[in-house]
Amino acid sequence: MPALTVRAHFPLGVFQGHAEDGSPSRIPDTARLYSALINAAGNGTEAEFRKGQLRLSSESVAALSWLEHHPPTRIMIPDHVPAFGRAPITSYRDDGTAEKPPKSKTGRIRKSSRTISTSTALSGAVGWLWEDAPTHVVETVGRLCSDVSCLGESDSPVVLTLEHIDATHEIVSEPSELHPRGVAVRTPGPGRLEELETAWEAEHPAKLPTRTQDRPKLTEHPAGSRIPNSALQALQYERLAPSAPSSDPWTTALVMAVSEALKPHEVVDWCVAAHRMLVARMGDSAPASVTGSYAKGVERPANRVAIQYIPASCLPRLPLAGNPETEFSSGALAVLLPADLAPEDQLEITSALNAPNKRVWKRGADGSRQSVELRDAHLIGLHDFWPEVHPGWHRAWRSIGGLIPETRRQPDHPELGHWGFEQAALLSLAHVFRDHLECPPTRNYWAMIEAVSDVSRGGASVLATHRIADSRITRYVHKAPKSIGVVQPYSATLDLGALVGDRTLIAIGQSRHLGGGLLVPVDSPEES
Repeated sequence: MPALTVRAHFPLGVFQGHAEDGSPSRIPDTARLYSALINAAGNGTEAEFRKGQLRLSSESVAALSWLEHHPPTRIMIPDHVPAFGRAPITSYRDDGTAEKPPKSKTGRIRKSSRTISTSTALSGAVGWLWEDAPTHVVETVGRLCSDVSCLGESDSPVVLTLEHIDATHEIVSEPSELHPRGVAVRTPGPGRLEELETAWEAEHPAKLPTRTQDRPKLTEHPAGSRIPNSALQALQYERLAPSAPSSDPWTTALVMAVSEALKPHEVVDWCVAAHRMLVARMGDSAPASVTGSYAKGVERPANRVAIQYIPASCLPRLPLAGNPETEFSSGALAVLLPADLAPEDQLEITSALNAPNKRVWKRGADGSRQSVELRDAHLIGLHDFWPEVHPGWHRAWRSIGGLIPETRRQPDHPELGHWGFEQAALLSLAHVFRDHLECPPTRNYWAMIEAVSDVSRGGASVLATHRIADSRITRYVHKAPKSIGVVQPYSATLDLGALVGDRTLIAIGQSRHLGGGLLVPVDSPEES
């Protein structure tokens, strides 16, 4: 079963909520998320009209009931601090009852005051993860998330999506009341939906009061409604231990649907145009991880932010809200984020791509001006991008675009033989993973090939290569160093060994950062 992840992004960067006793809530918990989903199910597009009222559909009830019996196994809590001002901020609003002020002959609507300067500033999104969820639950929750406008109070707007999260806490399997571990998180338990519906029915009687009964009285005060909490439980979540650095070249990506499919021989040009668009939107604050222009003396990382086009025929089902099959029917443009990307760089990139009216322009071969529109950006993980390998099958990898050698032909090696496309492909792999390989600091390309193909460490191998007879190299690379000499594109099929997982998305080669060298899986029976 697929994983269910709910990501809560607060556009204003703050969360506003209060507990029953009026004290501020610092982080939205699972109980608050559950209540927001119930409200969306009863008032949003998933609600059904029955007996003159909007009611929850059977699909919503089934999904919400499943959440009651399955608390999230992991959650994501960002760094946060109270956002207090120097002086408290108070808001006033009509509370719907009448009062008669002293020395006044007429009544007026009573106004109530409330302190609103009790919000929490968040450094990022909040998230929940259920490791195994039925497909119908994932789809229903995704539709409900699109109808949630705020999490907490009305001045705490939120955007809920089914995007990838980097969990920070894990549920405690054996909690102890005497020695609690981690943080306590309010979580709905079995019967939560039923008790909330019962409370709602009590507040909304079938018979409405008469006009005389509903006449305002000066002795009236807001009655309010006490929210039941007998079906709530406090579960303990402890912080995850720091994980070892990932060997994946790119760990996450921002994927955007394109308005029309890109022609294969124009993919590099479109990715270069998208890169220019991204840099222009970021302006002078564009980091070196995006521009590729590092200060003198700064060590360049093996991989920086890359832009790749994924055709619809190669695009797996994405765990996103809505209808990804329709939205991504023309493929997707993916901005790949490297594992060592600074958090502030990712925040700037995300902000630039979340702006409206994203359109990419380029010149066609005939000089005409062409453009494609990019849809909303969705953050996804890349370690499980491709479908799982069927039991009894072996996964190899094939480049769907041409690869470009990263150096000219090297002198023959006394043991490894002649330099060819096979060695060029292994060198491209070594450049991608050089931060995790034991390679010499000098440009000893034969040593890099030996490191990346070391069988004792589950190294890679090249299964086949094919020269591409095409002199129009701009189809395969934006710029190539003059030291390479004559640029010869080629394709390759590889076995990546233990370099990455069987489902990781990667690209290799001279143009891996701008549309070239994308690897797609090729599965075959083990017997073959």
